[in-house]
Amino acid sequence: MPQSSDVRILKNTVIIYIRMAVTIIVGLVTSRLVLQALGASDVGLYSAVGSAVALVGVITGALSATTVRYMNIELGKPDGNPNRMFNICNTIHIGGAALILLILETIGIWYIHTKLNVPPGKEADAMFVFQVSTIVACLGISNVPFQSLFTVHEKFGTVAIVDIVNTLVKLGLVLLLFFMQDSRYALRVYAVMMSATTWISFVAYRAMSSRRWREIIRWKWTGCWADYKEVLTFNNYNLLHSSSIIARSQGSNMLINAFFGTTTNAAYFYAFTLQNYVNQFVNNFDAASAPQITQNVGAHQIETATRLARRSCRICLVLFLLLLFPLWSELDFLMGLWLGSKMPPETVLMARWTLFIAAISTTSAGLSQLINALGRIKWYKIEIAVLYILCLPAGYFLFKNGAPAYTILACFVVADFLNRVIQFILLRVQFRFDVLHFLQHAYLRPLMISVVMTGYLILYKSFVWTTFWGHVAGFLLTLAVTALVILLVGFNKEERSKGLCFVLNKIRSKA
Repeated sequence: MPQSSDVRILKNTVIIYIRMAVTIIVGLVTSRLVLQALGASDVGLYSAVGSAVALVGVITGALSATTVRYMNIELGKPDGNPNRMFNICNTIHIGGAALILLILETIGIWYIHTKLNVPPGKEADAMFVFQVSTIVACLGISNVPFQSLFTVHEKFGTVAIVDIVNTLVKLGLVLLLFFMQDSRYALRVYAVMMSATTWISFVAYRAMSSRRWREIIRWKWTGCWADYKEVLTFNNYNLLHSSSIIARSQGSNMLINAFFGTTTNAAYFYAFTLQNYVNQFVNNFDAASAPQITQNVGAHQIETATRLARRSCRICLVLFLLLLFPLWSELDFLMGLWLGSKMPPETVLMARWTLFIAAISTTSAGLSQLINALGRIKWYKIEIAVLYILCLPAGYFLFKNGAPAYTILACFVVADFLNRVIQFILLRVQFRFDVLHFLQHAYLRPLMISVVMTGYLILYKSFVWTTFWGHVAGFLLTLAVTALVILLVGFNKEERSKGLCFVLNKIRSKA
């Protein structure tokens, strides 16, 4: 692989991690402040109402993945036409926003009025939050083509700046919320505040796209149906995939709301918030390498793309393990430190299950990017959708028979594991993919790290950490041990040598 690609991926990764560090730290503070200001019941209500919007907002995720894929392929072609592809994707996004608006203002309102388990006296607040969320969903969809340009052109620094500004604005608004925490309109104010970041992104990305890529975003109607058919076909399978993911997570949120109420919704919300932060940390390297994987496929350099996918998967797994074991060792302490005395019951237990889900999800790093780049996604998306949707009737059956709320997360773990097995079978059948080679180079070293660290955790639990600084010391000790094991086991000698040389060269260049 050319050295320039390595440097670009490394540079993009550093930028993304700087963004991630700021957004996660501020996000953790913001989550605690919101819980203190609104209380578990209102946070759970906000989460439950948002579920109704997210169920139809799946179009955003599907269209985003489709736009990034086709724009990358177009840039990888020697004779590509980015302006034509952008206008095709932009037209589809406008149609998607209109479809979401129609669905939300009909079926969505019916759901809020008839099915949502809302505490007495909060019906008007629920509807207000729903309408604000609807506007945010439509704006987000229409903005995807412009935001995708920055990912396609690997302008991760600009994306990082916008995200950091949005995060700091959100923190400032949440601090203002404390002046209204006793007001009956606090939840409504919070919903409006959270929409501010969408408006900022909407204006910023369109303005910067106009300045940087005026020729690409120049409006030109493409009226031939054949020009849309391939993109829509690919998008429909992505839509099926995105729908199943959102239906599983948010549909399960609705099931929990129906059987257990808004306080358990809050526990579910914070457990998945933790998982999302962990996934951000892990998936950032995957995001940095994604344009290279897709553009290499567009240039018919399949072996290079496959090698990138294997490396991305292994590094993402190693990064996940660097977080998993320190978090697991002191999860009760850390969640209590984060959320304080108002932490909803079952939050820690649900968080442990979401870490299991994140572990299996991380095994798809690189692999999913390669599958999307290759383009033949039909059966991959169908099998994922079937497995994910089946989690909902399974959860309903469990809840109906008295099972606790966390048991639906066990269904997620089983579905994710089966999904990975089927993916490898399909890759082997369709592309004669060397599954054993991928497993050996992507999974073997992370598996060895897991075995060693599991033994460490068994010994760790034999010690009693009772004081605040004892818990902090235990967390830092586990982090140090995990990092050492990863350094020795997770990378080969050549990779360690290259990493050391890179660091030394950077130090010398600044001396």
